[in-house]
This record gives sequence, C-alpha cells and structure tokens, in this order.
Amino acid sequence: MRVIVKSAVFAVVGLVVLAGAASAQGIGWGNVQWPVPDYVGSSCAGTGFYGQVWIDGVTSLPGATPGLTAQLGFGPVGSEPDETWYWIDAEFNVDVGNNDEFVVYLDHYLPVGLYDYLYRYEYLEGTGWTFCDIDGPGWENPGSAEITESC
Repeated sequence: MRVIVKSAVFAVVGLVVLAGAASAQGIGWGNVQWPVPDYVGSSCAGTGFYGQVWIDGVTSLPGATPGLTAQLGFGPVGSEPDETWYWIDAEFNVDVGNNDEFVVYLDHYLPVGLYDYLYRYEYLEGTGWTFCDIDGPGWENPGSAEITESC
C-alpha cells in the first residue's frame, strides 16, 4: 500500500512540476523570415511567407512543437497589430537548427492596397501572443506588402 501511495504522490508532483515548467516557457525569439522587406504581387499567387520561432529547450526537438501556434497577419500600414488585422493560420514547415519554421502560402482574399505584415506566435493556448517582425520580437519593422491583384 505504501508503494502505491508514493507512486501516486510522485505522479501528481511530477505532473504539477511539468505543467508549471511548460506554462513558464515563453517565446524566446521569432521573426518574419521571408519575403523581406517587401512583397509586391497578387494575394492569390501562392507565394510562401515564412516565419521562424525559438523556445529554449522546446523547438530544438525534432518536428512540430505541440502547443505552438503561428499566424501571419496583414494590417494597415503603420498600425499596431491587433484583432482588426487579417490573421492567417500558418503550418509547420521544417526544423531550421533550433527553430521551428512556419509557412503561409498566400492564396487568400486581400483587397488591392498597401499593408504591413508580420508573424505572431503563441506557445500553449491562452498564454498570449508574441508579435515578431523582420528583426525579431516586436512590430516596429514589419514587412511591407503591396497587393496588386485580389483573388
């Protein structure tokens, strides 16, 4: 009986420690990888927009990181990224060193015009988004898109 109790306590303590460690992890770095700094073309051309993200001790593991979400966003030039931007879910593409790389193939309707674009990343739902531009975390230097034709 004593062995079962110790095992149960150990399992619960292990779960608490792991859950606490996972929720304390955050995005260490991310960016818009390509195209930078500018894109001129159609919103239905199928052009790949790539972003990379790094989480210490997490993204270095092979394959897609469970619980990691990436989105590519387009918004008005000079605006702060928020929920009024047009956000597109990105797909895991490949491991690049210790980073996970994501891609969105642009085949979505965007009206003809000028936009800022960047990636945002969230590790574990509900922990908050980290916005990343072509220089890394932040939105001060987003990519610039001129959409010349809409789908």
